[in-house]
Formats: sequence, structure tokens, C-alpha cells
Amino acid sequence: MKLTIKYLFLFTMIMGISSISYGQNLDEIIDKHLQAHGDLKKWEEVVNMKITGVFTAFSEEDDFLAIKTKCGKYYSELSLGHFDVKEAFNGETGWTIDPWMDISFPRELNKNERNVFLQKAEFFSPFYNYKEEGSKAEYIGETNVDGVDVYELKLTRSTGSVETWYLDKNTFLEFKCETMWVDFSYRAPAETYFDDFRDFNGLIIPCYVESMFNQRNRVLVIDEIEFNIDVDPAVFCMPKSDEIKKLNFLNGDWGVAVTAYYAPRDLWYPVDSSDSHIDYAATNMIQEKVSYNASFVQSKITDFLYDSEKTQYIVSTYSGFSSNLRIFTGSLNDSSFVLKSTTIGCDTTAPFIIRITYDNITHDGFNVEFARSYDKENSWNPQLRLNYFRKD
Repeated sequence: MKLTIKYLFLFTMIMGISSISYGQNLDEIIDKHLQAHGDLKKWEEVVNMKITGVFTAFSEEDDFLAIKTKCGKYYSELSLGHFDVKEAFNGETGWTIDPWMDISFPRELNKNERNVFLQKAEFFSPFYNYKEEGSKAEYIGETNVDGVDVYELKLTRSTGSVETWYLDKNTFLEFKCETMWVDFSYRAPAETYFDDFRDFNGLIIPCYVESMFNQRNRVLVIDEIEFNIDVDPAVFCMPKSDEIKKLNFLNGDWGVAVTAYYAPRDLWYPVDSSDSHIDYAATNMIQEKVSYNASFVQSKITDFLYDSEKTQYIVSTYSGFSSNLRIFTGSLNDSSFVLKSTTIGCDTTAPFIIRITYDNITHDGFNVEFARSYDKENSWNPQLRLNYFRKD
């Protein structure tokens, strides 16, 4: 019995020593890996990086540009074959314009792609502050990859995605990474190799990065890296369509003077004043919420969009008074923005057509006039006019 207890005690001591050694080994390897990339104090001073080089895909070389920020934002311009691709990531979500998928407009990244962009946005190593970012690392052991003796580490990101990293035993720099990538937005296992490490003002960065997934092969050769440049924050935002940007005159905080038309005397008279805030509710949708008195309280939510297939503006107006939705279509010219109601929507039985005209458009204001036609647009009866003036 005493012998059993003795062996049990020894076994427990050995396991404890092994686990302590294991933890020290992992931390020591990661520390040396980070130090191999240069002075960490200098890395702390880096706010952003602009990377330029040559990107090869489909056996064609073309220019490459990428911007990375300390807070995990990423933007790049590259070519895939004969298509130009733009992509951006704000640390959580992102967008891409990729004509290879027969989509000419910006689209949001899916979950698989967001995991990839977490990797693309790395400054120099995923093990830099990995604990603070909620990732976990494991030391797997020593092995040999393509004739190179390496340390094998497993990294599990906060998103749950798993990567296997192989660090050169002699330099402690990354030699290879196995992870999940995307091919036409679908998950695909990938292998990435790193080489040609260069010194940029004391910061060590691989200038040759080759990735292989499915039957794809991508090679990035970095020519130049600039640090702490001026970056326009707008590059990370999903681009708006040219047509919806033409309605930017609507955006702002406005005072609204409301006048109604009195037909018997052919005059306009004031009925109320109100406030309105107009801004983007989504990338390509502008929204207004306004409430004013015109006999009854008119609370309205209006959404402005552009239909690229029908090449016309689509505007929907929800009336809190009648709980009806009306749909308008229209066009914009140099002096006015004119909308007319359609039979599409909840209110399909109206015996009249509504016309909304935006005119006298300047930076400081615009007018909106509502009119109705009961004779198929042969004549129009003015109803209401709203004068918008910009508030300080």
C-alpha cells in the first residue's frame, strides 16, 4: 500500500513538472517568435502600414496595394486574372467588389470570408497579443516540414477558427501556416508559406507569401512598406452607388416650414413647423423620419433607393396616420427630383396619383411640394409644401 502511494506521488510530481515545462515551452517559443520580428516597442508605435508589391494569380502578375491598421482594419486592391478586385474589413465586418462572381457592386463578406480577413489584417503575427484578443495557443511539438525543422503550434481564434503554424527552429519565424481559406466564398483548406524576411527600420516582415488552396496558387511579393501614413477612413466603408450619392443633398439636420395650399384663393398659408433628420440607414438607402401637422398629425418614414436594373429611383413612404405604404418612382435632373406614386404597395386603390417634387436645391435647403392628379396627370392640384432649411 505504501509502495502504491509512493508511485502515485511520483507520477503526480512528474505530470506537474511536465505541465509546467509545457507551459514555459509554449510561452518561450512565442516570445522568441515575436522578438524575431523586431523590436516590439517599435511595433507598438506602428499605427498603420501601406504595402505595395506584385500579386500573381492565374499566372498573371499585377500591382498590389494593401493598408492595415493597428485596430484590425484592412483594405486592398489587386487583380485576379483580368478582373480588378477591391476588398475591405473594419475588424468585424467587411465588403468586396469581385467581378469573378458576376457581381459588379459591393457585397458584404460572409462568415467564412470574415475569418479570412482576420488573418489578412494581421500586422505581423497572430500570436501578438493573442490572449488579449481571446485566442488560445497550444504547443503540439517538434516536426519537420519540407526539410525544415519547425515548432508546431495550434492557434484557436476567438471566432473558433483553427490554424496550425510552423515556426522555423533556427529563426523562430513563421515557415508555414495551415488554415481554412475561401474559394468563391466557400471554405477551402489552404497552405501558406513565408519567405524572404526583410528588415524595415528594425521590423522584420516576410516579403514572399505563397498560398495554395484547391487548385489555386497565389503569390505576393512585397516591394515596399510605409508606416504611419495618412489614411482616409472612408476606404474601409462599403462604397455607395453613384446614383444614391446624387441624393446626398437630402442628408442633414433640417428645420421644416409646412404650408398648405388653399385653392379658392390660390394661396399658400403656414400650418406648422417641425424638424427632420435625414441620413443613410444602410449603404445605399437614405431614410427620413418626420412628423408635422396638416389637419391631422402626419408621421412619415421615407426610404430612398435606386433600382439599377430599372434605372430609376424607388421611394417608399410609410404613413403613421393611415398605416399605409406608398411606393414612388422617379428621376433626378440638374434642377429637381420628381417622384410619382405607383400602384405597387399597400395602398393600391387610390383614385389619384401623387407627385412629389424636390426643387430649389442648394447646400442650405430645398423645397418639397406634394400635388395630386385625378385625371391621369392631365392636371395637378397642389396640396402641401415643405421648406427645408439647414440647422446649425
